[in-house]
Amino acid sequence: MNRHIAPLARRTNFCYNLVSIFVSFYTVNSGALMLAGNCVAESAFLLRIPAAFHLLIRNVNAYISISREVTKIFTNRKKIFAVGMACLLVLSLIGCYEYRGPYTKADVEEYLTGRYPDETIHIRQKGLQTWDCWFGELPDAVFQVWVGQGGGDPVPMLYSRLVSDEAEVIPAYYLEQYQKEGGSLDAWELSDKILDTQYASIADAAPALEQLSAFFTWIEGKPLVRLMPKGQYKFQPELPWRTYSPQFHSFQEMVVHGPQDKPEAVQEALGDSVKKYYAFYCLPCDEFSQTELEEYAVKTWPWTPKPRVRQGEEILPPELLAGIGLESGVISYGGLYTLLTRLDFDVKGTEEHFTVTGADGHSYEFSYSFWEEREMDWTNNRTITLPVWYHLRDGYPVGVEGETSWFYRGPVIDLDAGWNIDTHNGHFHFYMPFWEIAGLRVSWDNDGPVS
Repeated sequence: MNRHIAPLARRTNFCYNLVSIFVSFYTVNSGALMLAGNCVAESAFLLRIPAAFHLLIRNVNAYISISREVTKIFTNRKKIFAVGMACLLVLSLIGCYEYRGPYTKADVEEYLTGRYPDETIHIRQKGLQTWDCWFGELPDAVFQVWVGQGGGDPVPMLYSRLVSDEAEVIPAYYLEQYQKEGGSLDAWELSDKILDTQYASIADAAPALEQLSAFFTWIEGKPLVRLMPKGQYKFQPELPWRTYSPQFHSFQEMVVHGPQDKPEAVQEALGDSVKKYYAFYCLPCDEFSQTELEEYAVKTWPWTPKPRVRQGEEILPPELLAGIGLESGVISYGGLYTLLTRLDFDVKGTEEHFTVTGADGHSYEFSYSFWEEREMDWTNNRTITLPVWYHLRDGYPVGVEGETSWFYRGPVIDLDAGWNIDTHNGHFHFYMPFWEIAGLRVSWDNDGPVS
């Protein structure tokens, strides 16, 4: 048996060594190119010549090693396939970085003029391939241009290009100047070129609105205002709401506030976002009366022209459903309470916690307090812990498994979705809660049949 294993081991060892050589070749080749580009881009060019020379010597050694292996390969025709694969690997790696320099002051001028054709821009060389620059009207806001990297997606071809940081420098300059003059923006945070604040009520958002409005008034008429970031008011109520954020209680519906936006319009948008949340979940709100919430709900969710809802052979009139919050194809537990009450079910409790016997004869219990934290898969092989709501069917908890979006895991009922559940009597059942509890079927196609 050893005589069969030994050749296999030698071939395995050969392939491993060959791949290692090509990986080393790619690393050295890329390293030499990148180092050469960086050398030109830095004032310490002469100090880096020995390092670049050393890498190039290693590169030559890699070529020699490859040549020796290729010579050995052709002594055995069985290894020709490996040669072909190796050649394809080499071809895929050669030339993956293209240095397009060296760049000149004229190149920088062309780059900036293309971005800001109506501005006077001053350029002063700082290093061999770096430049300090400033706009004529903002001499104290000095930004930099340097040699960066482009490409790589979707084709793994990288190349050098000019990049600059004026989009970060100008906003930071204005924010600093504003606060030096006594202005305050302590309700805001500058994050990734965006001003962020959080709120759960209009009262929460009021200081941030006042501060940002004052800042935009101060900056009006100043040069390059278009580079200033907009403000984002991120709505963070207690229950899940329009979110893709993985953190618990980080549920966001954003209102954007830019320099051109009137404070009154922003305040109205903030008010609507609060109304919409409380009207959807049928919760009392200190900032709006019940009448205001109901009027907003009827205007926002008319249930016409779609979906069409059928009870038996009868299509229900939209007026019967109007005002019940409908977002992303789901209604809230409070919305279900309202619907069942209008359909004359014997519902006991409130919108926030109630029991009912469904159209299918089973007993159901819903509550906004019925939730638990669950660990779920997330991107990049990570897991996250999120709150997941459930309701009781004949005393047993029922909920959607493994879904991170709020309209699956939140305290909501999908109008036409279903999934398998354990009936706790030795069987599984395909459960469609809206149909089984309310006895209704829904169609989103006005011309098609109601399912």
